[in-house]
Amino acid sequence: MLDRGALQTLLLGIVAGAVMLAALNASSLIAIPAVLALLCAIALAPTVRWLERTGAPASLCAGLVVGGLLVGVAFTAYSLAPSAEALSDRAPQILRDVEGRARQILSELSPSPVDGSATTPSTEPENALPTAETAQQAPGKVDDADDTADDDAVDKLVEGGQNMLTDLAISAPGVALGAVFWAMLTFYMLRDRVMLARWGMSMVPGSSARRAVGRAMRDVRTDVARYLLAITAVNLGLGVCVAIAFQLLGVANAPLWGVAASLLNFMPFIGMAILALVTLGVGIASFDDPIVAFAPFAVVVALNTIEGHIVTPTVVGARIRIAPIAVFVTIAFGAWLWGAAGALVATPALIVVVAFVRRLNAAVHPSLPPRQQEGREERGQRGKRGQWPG
Repeated sequence: MLDRGALQTLLLGIVAGAVMLAALNASSLIAIPAVLALLCAIALAPTVRWLERTGAPASLCAGLVVGGLLVGVAFTAYSLAPSAEALSDRAPQILRDVEGRARQILSELSPSPVDGSATTPSTEPENALPTAETAQQAPGKVDDADDTADDDAVDKLVEGGQNMLTDLAISAPGVALGAVFWAMLTFYMLRDRVMLARWGMSMVPGSSARRAVGRAMRDVRTDVARYLLAITAVNLGLGVCVAIAFQLLGVANAPLWGVAASLLNFMPFIGMAILALVTLGVGIASFDDPIVAFAPFAVVVALNTIEGHIVTPTVVGARIRIAPIAVFVTIAFGAWLWGAAGALVATPALIVVVAFVRRLNAAVHPSLPPRQQEGREERGQRGKRGQWPG
């Protein structure tokens, strides 16, 4: 049984958590760029340190890195804007084509009805001809009703997509302000990272705890930065491979599909599953040959399998291992809290938090001397290679 003080502490913690979630949800335009800026600052810190070794000022180095990233993102968005607009205009026809092809496949797979026309004329009277004509018209009316219902469903789905695009257009000024806030915050985090680290350590009471936090921050600054850069490079490589494969298959807007694959791969399990289903529908609507229609879906599944089981374990190794259930729950929580943007930043944020907590526990409660502990971890990694969840 909990005493009164423990119960009050538990209730206050629940209330504080609910208030914090509500505040994060209400301040999404600020919270999302802040989390993204923190992740970018951790990932880009090695690049800024490398530039600073040339003797250039920290402000110039941070400005070059952030400015180069902004220019790259803006150029990519400008280049892919016509393809995205063309795909948005073609979306209603794609949905109708997929629905029509699905009905055609189902009708071909369903057994044909038994023809009873040979016995019908001998049992029906001669004056039954208008009734037969009426019976022939009735299925047509039913088919027309089904077509109208299907068209209404497609129109509602298309209208929902158009409303979503309208909402995105309305929220464009907020997105632009968020991008400016992200750029400025990332710049200051990169330029003043040493001062911020010292300020954070000064907030920790006790010299031993301060040393533990400093070690954890140092490890996160090095290992996690390399980890995030490696995962980003792998995702970009996956996007390039998807774009090249789709271009060879003749899929329209192949570069746009490559960018989508790169972004969605930051959501392990869920992102590539969504992309595979979407490409399956696009392939069915774009190609008449069934084998060619399933080719984009097969390409996405094959490339994702190669990336998840061969490329990423080889490039990343076993530095940070996270349970798949934790990744799934984190993505679901991020999507519930901040939508698509929250789902994209959920897994990298989880990597940073898990790495910091593990390093902090190892620094506070060392079971072995550092060299022996590192040797034991390396021996364990040789026996079993880890895998990035995705």
